[in-house]
Amino acid sequence: MKLCRFLVVNRPDEPRTGVYHEGKIYETDGTSAAGIHEPANVQFLSPIGLPPAVRLFEQFEKSSGEWIMSYFFMNPNQLKGTNDTLSMPPQVEELGFEIRVAGVLQDGDQMIEPKEAESYLLGYTFMLCFTDRSLQLESDASPALWTESHDIGALLSPFLITPDEMSAYLIRETKSGFQFVYSIYINEIPIIVDRTFSFDVEFYDLLQRASLRSPLSTGEVIAWPSLPVPDLEATDLERNIEPGDKIRVVIEGLGAITSTVG
Repeated sequence: MKLCRFLVVNRPDEPRTGVYHEGKIYETDGTSAAGIHEPANVQFLSPIGLPPAVRLFEQFEKSSGEWIMSYFFMNPNQLKGTNDTLSMPPQVEELGFEIRVAGVLQDGDQMIEPKEAESYLLGYTFMLCFTDRSLQLESDASPALWTESHDIGALLSPFLITPDEMSAYLIRETKSGFQFVYSIYINEIPIIVDRTFSFDVEFYDLLQRASLRSPLSTGEVIAWPSLPVPDLEATDLERNIEPGDKIRVVIEGLGAITSTVG
């Protein structure tokens, strides 16, 4: 299923939940059907409410040639829905972005084993994260700057995709290793079109690592490292992103995010 949250145009103060199916939105109240809506008559929100935590995994070089996988936290209050605009801090001189596929939990626990991880997962979505490129470039000398560089915020795809919907993209029998197919457009200029990528680490392994030292909570967001994104100066855009640019990201099976840089 493609789970979603939305506002109806003529009742903009009442967030609703539903399922997107074959071009229509079937509103539910959690137990029963409550109406059918056309996409043109709704505004999609983030598919989840305010999560208790957002963990972004990344590979860090521990020593020369030795890499480890770990995570850092992002401010949950800066997680918005597609079509929202994030205000860019005046201190950010050079803006960057990342695309991260993430899982959202329907239950929490500590020391979750990969073989039992499926029961904790509600669904998958993806994030368009904005970053401070200057801090990222300086982080080799001061790794703490890396986490600060990701504090601007992120937009979420409008859908939360239940695991059964992602079966066509599985590449391993463990049910959490996928091949993602994604495209990026900036001001309608193709940056990446139908690129495929798969992570060495699977989502259930991330879940195990994230739950080693403290219990996870219902509603937490746990994200893979960023999908590969090219140096924009070497693309047809010929520069980095700037305020006013329109970014559109599509990942097969997960949906699309469209955002105008604030």
